[in-house]
Amino acid sequence: MLRAGRLLPVLTVLAVLAALGSALWLSGASARADGPVGPCENTNVCVGASTPPTDGSGGSGGGGGGGGGVRVCEYQGTTYPCSTDFGTFDPDDGCYYEQVEPQPPAGDPDWHGHAPGDGGVYLKTCPYTPGGGSANVWMAAAPAVPPVVTPAELAQRALAMIHRTAAGVGTAPSNDGKRTALVGSPIWLWINKDGTDYATKADPLSATAAVPGLSVTANVYVTEVDWDMGDQGAAPKCGAGTPYRDSDGAKPSPDCGYSYTQPSIGQPDERYAITATVHWSVTWVATNGAGDTFALDPIATPATTLRVSELQVLN
Repeated sequence: MLRAGRLLPVLTVLAVLAALGSALWLSGASARADGPVGPCENTNVCVGASTPPTDGSGGSGGGGGGGGGVRVCEYQGTTYPCSTDFGTFDPDDGCYYEQVEPQPPAGDPDWHGHAPGDGGVYLKTCPYTPGGGSANVWMAAAPAVPPVVTPAELAQRALAMIHRTAAGVGTAPSNDGKRTALVGSPIWLWINKDGTDYATKADPLSATAAVPGLSVTANVYVTEVDWDMGDQGAAPKCGAGTPYRDSDGAKPSPDCGYSYTQPSIGQPDERYAITATVHWSVTWVATNGAGDTFALDPIATPATTLRVSELQVLN
């Protein structure tokens, strides 16, 4: 029978394991991953319908979002092994508990006034708390089994570290009020990426979340851009577009152009309001092979305006 006062010859080993567990817990995000998650705000990854589920069923992309999880035991900010030769870790007090076998006979002081069958006697070992040591204690029930952290839950943590900001819209002719677009003339459209976190699949926003034994990296990127030209016309679907340069002259945009068929007379301030909705996706991969790809909430750009007139021909 295990008794109080049992020597702890492996406390040093456990302490080393604890330190290693704590170090493995830490994981750095990329330089462009920051900020807390907001409740579906435009500037953050939305933790809502687009967030990977935590039941291991995967997201809408069907990429095998399940996979095996790991148990994580933490006490006062430090991660420890959930099970050792001393039993099961209890995160409430930082000690290990192992049921004494066989149980002491009735009337033994270790029952602390309780009878056999009323709970049980456990060896309590506290290698990480002041004083340490071991003692037999009575408990009404065994410590709760530590929860399992799934890859999908870690993916959610990684997404929470990724900050998305709204891009702006560029047009040629410009919207500075100095130039006016003409009905039927080519207009250049592009996403102004300066000062934003617009990201491509080849160069995504990235962050990693980890616990001992499992790590997940999430990559967030733009998939397409929907344009609204403000005239109820057929909106172009042409991605981020190409910025206009003076050397381009009067030629049309190579990849994202538009022509109005009606002037902007009757519109607010006699201008068409132009917006672009940027669609995002996330792909996450876990070190155990689990992963998924699915859409995130889109982000609309601030509106820009453009005056469009008809060419007046003098007789």
